[in-house]
Amino acid sequence: MLIHIQKKRRRLFSGLLAAVVCAGGLCAPLTGCGRTVSVTIHVGDLLPDSVRLLGDDATSHIDGIEDDRATRAGVYEVPVQADSGKSYTLRLKVIDRVAPVVTPRHVYSALGQTAPVAEDFIGSIKEYDSYSAAFVDPLPELSALGDYDVTFRVTDASGNSTKPLQSIVTVIRDTEPPVFRSVPEPSAYVGEAIAYRDGLIVEDNCCGEVRIDVDTSAVNPNAAGDYTIIYTATDVSGNRSTAKSTVHIGASRISQESLNRKIDEIIAANITANATIETQLREVYAYIQSHIRYAASEDTSDRVRIAYESLSNGTGDCYAYDSVAIAFLSRLGVEYKEIQRTPGLTSDTHYWLLVNIGTKTSPRWYHYDCTRLRAEYNHSGCLLTDKQVRAYSKVRSNFYAYDTGKYPASSTEIITRTPELEPYYS
Repeated sequence: MLIHIQKKRRRLFSGLLAAVVCAGGLCAPLTGCGRTVSVTIHVGDLLPDSVRLLGDDATSHIDGIEDDRATRAGVYEVPVQADSGKSYTLRLKVIDRVAPVVTPRHVYSALGQTAPVAEDFIGSIKEYDSYSAAFVDPLPELSALGDYDVTFRVTDASGNSTKPLQSIVTVIRDTEPPVFRSVPEPSAYVGEAIAYRDGLIVEDNCCGEVRIDVDTSAVNPNAAGDYTIIYTATDVSGNRSTAKSTVHIGASRISQESLNRKIDEIIAANITANATIETQLREVYAYIQSHIRYAASEDTSDRVRIAYESLSNGTGDCYAYDSVAIAFLSRLGVEYKEIQRTPGLTSDTHYWLLVNIGTKTSPRWYHYDCTRLRAEYNHSGCLLTDKQVRAYSKVRSNFYAYDTGKYPASSTEIITRTPELEPYYS
């Protein structure tokens, strides 16, 4: 794979050969020996600027790199060809010398059923690479009701292990049925396969497999319409619970070309040509806010169709607003990243974007949420900083809660004032 560097970038790239790059506390010199440039970073670190200058195409094919962050130890080489015709090899060495950070959890096990495995005792973990868990001492025989001490250890793919971790397994008589935390409303088009289990979340008070059965006897996948389906969850003790939902079968698929034509017509009539990215994004935000009203839905099956229908019908939920915004940004050539609220913090979820109003080499990221919020919570979601979305999450608990480690930090300059949030900036 060859990555072409423009003249301006080539000069900056060459000037970095003797520089020192510090990433995640690990400082490594960039060394150039004729045709090779070497960079060493740690798993979990963002890629150095010298690597980002090559563009996303340079690393998109490497499994150990996701969203400009190293996620797997190894040595990765990328062939680079400058527009002068000279070739380089970028050798990116990713090392991992840090053990996983684990918070153990208390586990409940049903009397007479399969004993828990070591992974069951991991409550939370910070580890970018793959990992495994094992008991330090054999698990005692869980033959009576009560508490049992457990010691286990977690090891990542590079062989870094935690210290022995302590936890407890409590053996109980299990009479509680599983609980449905999220029940999807599947969507498909006539004749397509239906993903009944995507988005389904079921929890049980005890460890062990929960069997899920889906009654689809009322569904005719060859005829458009809405059909009732029934989910049944059964735990290892035989406790059972059910939940009803609806599957939506559409008559025909909306093509990307159809959506692009609709978006292009709107852009031509409402968005200023040759304006700055910031100006165009504010105009897109104003258009979406004034043409789509909020209507709850759980349909996340097809962004193209959802965007097209929301523009046609004038209604949609946060996923629909997000899909419409993506359709505009794609046609305007604006770089963006999709964000979803961390699952489990609230009873529902939320979708919004990070947008870059700067350049590839000098990015200026801002949060971009086109959803029309309820009147009592209303504020502009157009081009907000990290500070502003954190403040809103204090007003409306966890509204913009997400894994910040997976995304670039926003610009610190506030360009959209939100006076009502200023008391919560600290």
